[in-house]
Amino acid sequence: MWENFKHKTVRDLAWAVSSNGLLNDRLAVKESFLREEYQKFIAQLRQLDENPKLLIEFLETKNIKRLGHYFEQLIFFWLQHSERFTILAKNTPLRSDKKNTLGEVDLIVQDQDTLNYEHWELAVKFYLAHSQNGLTNYIGPNANDYFHVKLEKLKEHQCKILECDEGKKLLSELEISDIQAKLLVKGFLYYHPKQKSTPWENIHTNHAKSWWVYINEVEEFLSEGHRFALIHKNEWLSKPKTPEKLLSKKDCIEQLNEALKKSPRSLHLACYKNSELMSLGFVVHNTWPYLKT
Repeated sequence: MWENFKHKTVRDLAWAVSSNGLLNDRLAVKESFLREEYQKFIAQLRQLDENPKLLIEFLETKNIKRLGHYFEQLIFFWLQHSERFTILAKNTPLRSDKKNTLGEVDLIVQDQDTLNYEHWELAVKFYLAHSQNGLTNYIGPNANDYFHVKLEKLKEHQCKILECDEGKKLLSELEISDIQAKLLVKGFLYYHPKQKSTPWENIHTNHAKSWWVYINEVEEFLSEGHRFALIHKNEWLSKPKTPEKLLSKKDCIEQLNEALKKSPRSLHLACYKNSELMSLGFVVHNTWPYLKT
């Protein structure tokens, strides 16, 4: 599906719409719906792949600094060019009378097929499964973010934010009397090859998954016949561009060790064979997730 688009930004857009979500939850936007809408969007994606100017110019006006914001803008672009949805509000802060920000409403749309109003909360997340004493936690690569905490905030705060007085005021201004909250959460979950992990019940069965290893395991884990590249965060969504220069296993391990000496951050690594991407995964400090920063 999305893998075949040659332009990286167009590939990211296709991934944002068509990749499997992370959640199996009553609030999650249905996969069947996304597949149907993606099929309608393919012709536009092909045109963009030949000439991505419209998409590039749209993104250039957004002052994008975070990967999550980039993901949101890709979803906004898709919906803006969809015949099915009308965007009524996006990235709308709710403030109290004292001007305190209570939170932000990611997206309010009207489905033109059903005429229903929907409040979408969007997130793109990358978590490493860490199993200990029979329990699996999903932890951010830099051990500063937990999936269960993020999910609780999304469901109990973000999805209910329009129930507060300020939220009701916004809905009144938009002349909306009834609205349904939905979650669109995309991303990847990474598993250690030697840890037995049991995915949570509310994790999508076919979620995107890959591997993670400790730095002291890379010698054994990485293949001698592969070549490697460190992948910057802005390349994480879909298949990254193939770098002009790929590293041998020896040079890769040296670079990983040097980078981890300088920073507590985990490293995203791409593995190639004959310039074809074989896998993407994380290399972490030996003390992860108990990092001292």
